Amino acid sequence: MANRLALASVLVLAACRPETVIHRIDWFAGMVTQRSFKPYVMNRTPVDGTVPVTGVAPVADLDYDDHLLNPRTRTSESINRGKFLYETYCLVCHGVQGKGDGPISSAAGGPFAGVRTLVTDTVARRTDGYLYGVIVRGTDRWDLVNYIRTLQASALGGTR
Repeated sequence: MANRLALASVLVLAACRPETVIHRIDWFAGMVTQRSFKPYVMNRTPVDGTVPVTGVAPVADLDYDDHLLNPRTRTSESINRGKFLYETYCLVCHGVQGKGDGPISSAAGGPFAGVRTLVTDTVARRTDGYLYGVIVRGTDRWDLVNYIRTLQASALGGTR
């Protein structure tokens, strides 16, 4: 009986700090001795054509990079893809012509105030890199930038 009580107390004490027991068993120790990486370290070379995560510092207090160049030429394929993305994700707020009067914006009687127009001269003067940075999600953001440029050109009379 005393042996069982001693064994039970040893097991209870071992259970309080399982890492001291587990790391003594070789096949559990792999987690402690494994090769690890520091957070935010690029451990492999990026794929060609991806947007760099290092290099030019972002514009003050913004995540938008005015110096980022658009790698997608403004072809009809790119613009059509951008139009599809715009109609799928952006039209509901920014409207058909990009004037900020989409169905859910306060300009159209919806609940969301402050939806910006995309077709003003101020926005048209922004760089493609800035627009790319504003668009939060999506893998085809450059196509969307190209389509927004066509919206701006038709609204502003082809000034860009």
